[in-house]
Amino acid sequence: MKTKKKVVLAGQKWRFWAMVSLITAILMVPWGHMAAAGYPEKDITIIVPWSPGGGTDVITRYIADMVEKDLGKPVVVVNKTGGGGLVGFQTVANAKPDGYTIATVSTSMILQKYAALTYVDRTRVEPIAMINVDPSAFTVKGDAPWKTLNEALDWAKKNPGKLRVSNSGPGAIWHICAATLEKKAGVKFTHVPYKGGNPAAVAVAGGHVEATTASPAEVSSFAQAGKLRILAISSEERDARFPDVPTYKESGVDLVIGTWRAIVAPKGTPKEVITTLSASIKKAVHSPKYKAFLEKGGFGWAYQGPEELGATMKRNDEDFSKVIPGLGLKKK
Repeated sequence: MKTKKKVVLAGQKWRFWAMVSLITAILMVPWGHMAAAGYPEKDITIIVPWSPGGGTDVITRYIADMVEKDLGKPVVVVNKTGGGGLVGFQTVANAKPDGYTIATVSTSMILQKYAALTYVDRTRVEPIAMINVDPSAFTVKGDAPWKTLNEALDWAKKNPGKLRVSNSGPGAIWHICAATLEKKAGVKFTHVPYKGGNPAAVAVAGGHVEATTASPAEVSSFAQAGKLRILAISSEERDARFPDVPTYKESGVDLVIGTWRAIVAPKGTPKEVITTLSASIKKAVHSPKYKAFLEKGGFGWAYQGPEELGATMKRNDEDFSKVIPGLGLKKK
């Protein structure tokens, strides 16, 4: 009997210590890994820091629809406008790092570090995927007296401050593009901010300002209707979508500048979640359907994964630190 009792006790002790070991092992697994195991389990929200109808908004909504179908969970786009994108950047940077609140950001997030008093540093977000690249397009009203970029710049030189150029917000990319062109050409513009590239284009079409430096995509529908005229595009080579429009370089201005759009998550988001999102977005961006959508809308195609995008963001940060402060955009 004693021998049998000892065997029973030994078995109980074995089961007890086995259970302790199992619980210890579970507790030692990082929370992020546990949370990522079944990701996604609920709705995903993508923050867009600019107004509905702009380039970032329409691209994000298209990507969101494709990712939703791929991952099998609703992907909801929410516009958080203000501060040239700052409100949206802050929203994603301060969100819980679980992959359920992410955002589409652009070069503007890095620009604000040098052009605004308040900004969200790129190190506060995790890069997921680049989904688009767009140059700047110097665009005027369809019945404007200028047929070329040189003609517009010559007029601006003779009339300092009278050529009003709309942008997507103080310190945002289209403002930086206009300010950089201003410096390169030795002219003086009056910069007029709007809440996004689309409103900036509407302002030119309505005669409220003389020009804008928004992307080709954001002015293309107005240009096709004859309400706007694209004078030059700040790309390295002519854009195949606008073959008759010269580059800045062809117009005598040595300048290549533009913006990228990318999906990011809050710092600390589990690597497994980043991998899942990146894989789904990569599938969407490389699809013929998405490429056709970009071409139809006049957007430039691009894709970079987490590591490559992170390197791009770091390089932009370093480059802007050498250029933007000299533009005198940061007010004290």
